[in-house]
Order: sequence, then structure tokens, then C-alpha cells
Amino acid sequence: ELKTFIISYPFASTEEEIHFFKELKPLLASKIIYYNTVYKIEVRFPSGSEDVQRDYLLSETDRISKSFQRNLAFYQYHRTKATYLDRQYFMRGKPDIQIIVDSFYYETDPQFSTSHDFKVAKILANELLEIYLTNRLHELERREQRKRVKNGFTGKVLRWTGTKRALVELVYALDACGCLNKGTVDIKEIVAYFEYVFDIDLGDFYHTYMELKAKTKDRTGFLSTLKDRLLLRMREQD
Repeated sequence: ELKTFIISYPFASTEEEIHFFKELKPLLASKIIYYNTVYKIEVRFPSGSEDVQRDYLLSETDRISKSFQRNLAFYQYHRTKATYLDRQYFMRGKPDIQIIVDSFYYETDPQFSTSHDFKVAKILANELLEIYLTNRLHELERREQRKRVKNGFTGKVLRWTGTKRALVELVYALDACGCLNKGTVDIKEIVAYFEYVFDIDLGDFYHTYMELKAKTKDRTGFLSTLKDRLLLRMREQD
């Protein structure tokens, strides 16, 4: 419907036509390219080991990087919001023969395409795909980390070097906010997990918790310290 409308629509000005083929059409087309590519990536996603899956995702990332490199000059034109070639790039008609265009241009409808609107769409789609692939790689990494913890191996043993009281305070805080298993896990299970992960015996943790409750000042001293230290680091890194 959009194509039919644009073919019969007389643009009010050169600027309006350029705006459509430089901004509007590429934005719509980029979504189609993005979702089609994500679908293809997921369909071909290997069911092998984490190493195989990581290599697959990295190969897709590399493909996008090479695409940017092949079109570096135009990518820079796009990113810097340049306009001096807009009439050649984003107006319909026979393109300037001195400007290199992809062969697919000659297979498109010249009434609904310019020499570079598809290039913009590809750039926008690839930027979205970079984010998607980065998230998939992080997801894979987190899955590997969880598996290593489950298997009792983390590469380097982590031991709790704070006080037991501090760890109990942290455990109860996590339980109170319901951020583990959506709040369905029992406090005993949380304690057991932390004891296993950090190789520590928290003893009568309920008694420790009651001692924290009995304090009249700064009941959550450890959590306050965590907040202060994190805010300090953020300020130092600003």
C-alpha cells in the first residue's frame, strides 16, 4: 500500500522526497530486514556445545562488521548526518554513474527506490543486529557461568571473607525482596546455596537474624556499606 501511494504521490518538494527516502522508508525497511535476519539466525542456531554456539554468534557478528567495512564511506556519510550528496543518493531516477551502487538497485522498482535508501536500511538493521547478537553472547556466557556453578566449578574458588553476620544480612535482604525464584524459595534453601557457593557454615542463621532485628540503630549496616561503596565507585568513575 505504501509503495502504491508513493508511486502516485507528487512530492511537494525535493526536500520532502529526500526526507522520505533517507529517513522514513529506511526506518520501516530496517525493521523488516532485522526481524527476517533474526529469524534466519535462530533457525540456523546450532544445537551443539557452547563453544560451537559462541563461534556461530561471533561469525554473525563478524559478518556485520565486514558489511560496515565494505560500505565505510557511506556509513561515515550516514553517521555524520552529511547532506551534500543527498540529491544523488535519495532522489529517484538514474543514479550518477560515478557513484558506486549495488547491483540490486537495478532489480528494484525505480519509482519506489533510490540508489542508497536500502543501504541506510541495512545500516539501521545491522546496528540493531549488533545489539541482538551482543545480548545473545552475554546470555550464552551467563548460561555457562550458571552451569559451572552447578557443577561445583567456577575456575577460581570464591570464598566469603566478610563476616557471617554480613552474609546473613545479605541473604535475608535477597529473600525479603523476592528476587530469587520469584520469591518462592525458602530462606533455608537460600542459606544452603550461599553456604555451598562460598564454602561457609552460617550456623544458627535465624539467631543471627534476630540479633540484627534487636539492634536499635543501623540494623542493616552491611547493606548500608554496600550502597555507600557502590555510590563512591560510581562517583570516582564519572
